[in-house]
Formats: sequence, C-alpha cells, structure tokens
Amino acid sequence: MTTYALSFEVQPLCDVAAVEEAFYEHFDGTVAESFGRFLITMYMDGHDNGVSAAKNAAMELQRKLDVVVCRMDRDLVDASEIARRTDRSRESIRQIIHGERHKGEAFPVPLGAPNGKRIWEWGVVNEWLHRNIPESGDPERYLSRDEMAVVDAWLVRWGTMPQEQHVRSEFYEITAAQMVSTEFQRPSTSHRPSGGWVSSWNVRRQTQTESLASRTAG
Repeated sequence: MTTYALSFEVQPLCDVAAVEEAFYEHFDGTVAESFGRFLITMYMDGHDNGVSAAKNAAMELQRKLDVVVCRMDRDLVDASEIARRTDRSRESIRQIIHGERHKGEAFPVPLGAPNGKRIWEWGVVNEWLHRNIPESGDPERYLSRDEMAVVDAWLVRWGTMPQEQHVRSEFYEITAAQMVSTEFQRPSTSHRPSGGWVSSWNVRRQTQTESLASRTAG
C-alpha cells in the first residue's frame, strides 16, 4: 500500500500548542513553524492516488484542527540538504546531479537558482531517487508538481465557493471529462453518469441562462 507524505501551509494558528496536541492525537506527522509559516506534514495511505489523499487530508485537518489549509508546501532543498536527507556526501550528490554517477535518466531540472544556488522540490528529487537509486530517499511518495497544482487550485475553490456551488463545479468537471472521453473511447451507456442527475443539472443550467438573457433584454 502506498503511503503519501503530504505537507500543507495552514492558518490561522491562534493556539499552536492546542493545534499540536490535537494533531498528534489524530494524525501521524509533524507540525512546524518556518519563517512565519505554519507547516503540517502528515502521512496517509488507503488512497488510489496522491491528489485524492491530499484532498482527504486537507478536509480532515480543517475539520479536526480548526485550521484553514492554504496550500501545499513545496519543501525546497538545495544540494546540501539532498545530501543530508540521503545520508550521502556533498561530493556524491554533486556527481549524481552532473550525471557522473548513475548515468541514465538525467537528474531533475532545478526549480530555480537564486544567487546561483540551485534548488529543487524534494518530492521531485525523491521520485527520481525511487526510480534510479532505490536505496536512497524517503520510502513515502510525494505529489508531483502537477498534482500539487491541482490540489492548490482545489483548495482555492473549496475555500472561496459556497458548498453548493463547489459540488456543482465538481460535477461539471466529472461530466465534462466523460463527454470528452466518449468522443474517443465510445464507452457503453453503463459508464455514463445517471440520466436523471444529468437532466436535472442541464435544466438548472438552462433556466439560469434564460433568466440571464431575459434580464439583459429588459
């Protein structure tokens, strides 16, 4: 079973001690403060993919800790930090980065290089290690850059939309994806969403459109 390591930036934390106590009572992970940012890292399994695990984790954190989950933390590392986490020398990591060791798949491109110091997202590096140097890195899996972007967008929508509108938006994404799929895969009707649900959705959408048109004409 895959275990995901999920790191979130949260706010507000009026009583850090109370939040820490509640966190360790319900979850496995850590609570930390980093340069004014409050970070929670937790481990979850039992999910088909990382996005599903992150969404579930965010909802559980907000429900049980009474915090607002703002976004996923990228967990940035430089070469020295990679060496520390993998228990290797800095020279060994330098050789790995430049392809002098474990030749094959190129080491991930840095996220940036402020003042010439290259930095990476630890999740990206850890996935590369899983594929190329299995004995190094963390045993848990991290979300990819694209997966974190999906979760961040979902967190913004979840935090700003009314619940009813959020549910409708989720349904629209599901049905839209399935309609695109039918153009290429032509699945049987048993794989399509419930006809009554879709009809109800379309009626509401049509009513809203007609109402808007009548107001505009008036």
